[in-house]
Amino acid sequence: MKKQAVAAFILLIFVMLTLLTASWMSLLPSRREGDPSSAAAAAEAAAAAVSGGAHSPSLSPSPSGPVFDRSDWRLRLVNADNELPADFEVETAGVEGYLFDSRAADALQSMLDGGRADGVDLLITSAYRTYDYQLELFENKVQRVMAEQGCGRDEAEVIADEEVAAPGSSEHCLGLAVDIITNSYTTLDYGFAETEAAQWLAANCAEYGFILRYPEGKEEITGKIYEPWHFRYVGVEAAEYIMENGLTLEEFLGEE
Repeated sequence: MKKQAVAAFILLIFVMLTLLTASWMSLLPSRREGDPSSAAAAAEAAAAAVSGGAHSPSLSPSPSGPVFDRSDWRLRLVNADNELPADFEVETAGVEGYLFDSRAADALQSMLDGGRADGVDLLITSAYRTYDYQLELFENKVQRVMAEQGCGRDEAEVIADEEVAAPGSSEHCLGLAVDIITNSYTTLDYGFAETEAAQWLAANCAEYGFILRYPEGKEEITGKIYEPWHFRYVGVEAAEYIMENGLTLEEFLGEE
């Protein structure tokens, strides 16, 4: 009889412990799959995010804009606020009688060949320029403005700079800019935009790493007139993003 009482008491204790354990477990947060309150789920989500972003290009869009390396030589910004020093040098290579940054020369040749393969006549009319040559071009433009508009030199320089960049602020001195024309239209003016050459370039340049550098409607940002003939090498990834989103290089780099 005494043994039965002890057994019954042990059984009662076991039942009470079981009930208490079940009650305590019901108070814990759910750890169902996908529950953000679960540490395991959070870890799984983080792992999924990493694996899903295995390909993370250096210029992929993000909420605050594209992520990129500003030190990339292809993205160097050259304008009135970001001038090249007079002693700037770059290694060049020949492309159909003109000089271009040797690292991008093949891309330029490929673009010219690509247009011709599509039946479009493309010709280089200007590419790399030395600082001294750009100075000469700018001075000539200033003198013409002064003569034609009867204004002083300071005003003439401002007007001239809209069409011919002052020395140090020209992308041509960087070696990554090229002016392209066609045999049927050799004038560098707005009319070039109506040519098959200009339209092909605008539609296909990004494929070769180039952008239309001074687009229409962005004059206040670039400080330059619309130049449908002027293309700049920035690399394929950046070029595709810039052209698809209708940006200037200044906007892309966040320096409007």
